[in-house]
Amino acid sequence: MSNQPAPKRIHQIIKLRPEHYEAYKKCHAAVWPEVIEQIKKCHIEDYSISYDPSTSILFASFKYTGQDFDADMALMREHDKTREWWAMTDGYQESLNPGAVSSERAGIDGTPGWWKEVEEVFYLA
Repeated sequence: MSNQPAPKRIHQIIKLRPEHYEAYKKCHAAVWPEVIEQIKKCHIEDYSISYDPSTSILFASFKYTGQDFDADMALMREHDKTREWWAMTDGYQESLNPGAVSSERAGIDGTPGWWKEVEEVFYLA
């Protein structure tokens, strides 16, 4: 029996500015290796982003396998290349969270997340 907590499944949405669809898709076809490495270092696995062209909504889903999500997200924010990536991709997006500023500022001093978390209502493993 393991003392590891079960992975937490997280789902999020954000609006993609339609004029940036091609650029967004292109950059995600070649995510910078340093960003991938940092995502994994921060205990994020099984990560995917899907797109609905009729609403311009991006839907992200991933598993968090670490012990302290807030600490790992702080570690993510400290990573220069990830902040550079966010500065680029945030420009393609429009947050659905009132008061959200950027991916980098998400969760700092009560600032809402850039991506809006959505509730999982069904899961079949």
